[in-house]
Amino acid sequence: VADAWLPRLAAMDETVSGLFQASGATGFNLSFQAFTAILAEVAARYLQPEVDDPGVREFLSKLHVSELVLARACAAGNEAAWDAFLIRYREPLFEAGIAIARDYSVGRELADSLYADLYGAESAQGVSPLNSYMGYGSLEGWLRTIMARAFIDRHRSERRMVSLEEETDEGWQLAAPPAESAPAVDPRLEQAIDQALLGLDAEDRF
Repeated sequence: VADAWLPRLAAMDETVSGLFQASGATGFNLSFQAFTAILAEVAARYLQPEVDDPGVREFLSKLHVSELVLARACAAGNEAAWDAFLIRYREPLFEAGIAIARDYSVGRELADSLYADLYGAESAQGVSPLNSYMGYGSLEGWLRTIMARAFIDRHRSERRMVSLEEETDEGWQLAAPPAESAPAVDPRLEQAIDQALLGLDAEDRF
């Protein structure tokens, strides 16, 4: 699907060239062709094929291309990109981790764990997590979101070992897990019921 966008982007050479220069891609040995391929991937993700050229240009102009290039260069293992990543994001991530966890040591651990995952870990498909950043929004905001999700997952994994009294003291309001014997509800049934109710007048619906 991304390949289908390459001819259209090639026809927008002036726009793409300007973004390439602004992105700092050459500092990470990222070629113009590779940069164009990344833009094609992002366009395929967010744009419909029928969007007109002015719409494509407007979309591309809103991308955080320098952060997109940095993320992809890090994902490719470029050491200069990782150095730049640490200089730019290490302290903000520490601060974000502390704010999320409301605890200094846990927050620092959260940030270190995120960096370790991004730097050393790959998904089961062999693709770096940073390849999923598309430049639509800031890289720092994307990293904060991942860290917040990691903290939630961590709490969920630990809460089974925490007593109800401790959870209450800490202010957590956790719903009881559903009974294992509860049957799964087909979402199609829920949708059908909702549609049927919407077709009734107010008194019958009540």
